[in-house]
Amino acid sequence: MRRILIALVLLTVIQIPALALRNLNENYELVLNVAAKKLVLYTNGEATKEYPVGVGASLTPTPLGVFKVVRRIYNPAWVNPYRQSKVIAPGEKNPIGQHWLGFAMNKKTQEYGFHATSDLSSIGRASTHGCIRLHPDDMKELFNLVMVGTTVHVIYNPIEVKEFQNKLFVRAYPDIYGYMTEEEYLKFAKNQLSGANLVKEENLYKAIASKDAKDYFIGWTGADVLNEQETGPTEKGKLQ
Repeated sequence: MRRILIALVLLTVIQIPALALRNLNENYELVLNVAAKKLVLYTNGEATKEYPVGVGASLTPTPLGVFKVVRRIYNPAWVNPYRQSKVIAPGEKNPIGQHWLGFAMNKKTQEYGFHATSDLSSIGRASTHGCIRLHPDDMKELFNLVMVGTTVHVIYNPIEVKEFQNKLFVRAYPDIYGYMTEEEYLKFAKNQLSGANLVKEENLYKAIASKDAKDYFIGWTGADVLNEQETGPTEKGKLQ
């Protein structure tokens, strides 16, 4: 059986302004929020499943942008390109598990993708070479749902606004890649709060100051639909 080698990657970054996420309309789409270390599966435009993930470290960040799943491999082989180690054959000793969904390739033909991990402590952390780590059970489920051609939105939004029973909450995550200023945190939050009644606006500033990934009550919805979440500074982490 032909071995396919999956390489992980180091990339450079550039900067241009953030854009907003719009119109998810395929049967399945994936939205990866790197700052939140969270992958969301959308089915016909509705969020149906959320997976905690591990993402790229600050020196080897996960690339941002809009991609497609380009490779879907069961039982991949693997080699660590940074250590020039030997090929690790498919099987229990393979650190990326039994499933691979490749979605981006740089100019060096090195590929980024979703894969499982035996190091469960790395899920929820920024410690990879740029690839996305999932719990093995989550990766198996995702692999069985997602096909080649599925769109993958990789965004960087370290501040999220959530609605629950007409109440609004804000959650701020650490800026793991140093892409954001405090002013941009505030701008991103307010861009998502169109028409809202902010009775606890001071909590918005507390959330941004703490960046502790906790929910802070900030007010009540004043509009039927909140604005779409921001993608963040996607071009700062553009694939090279």
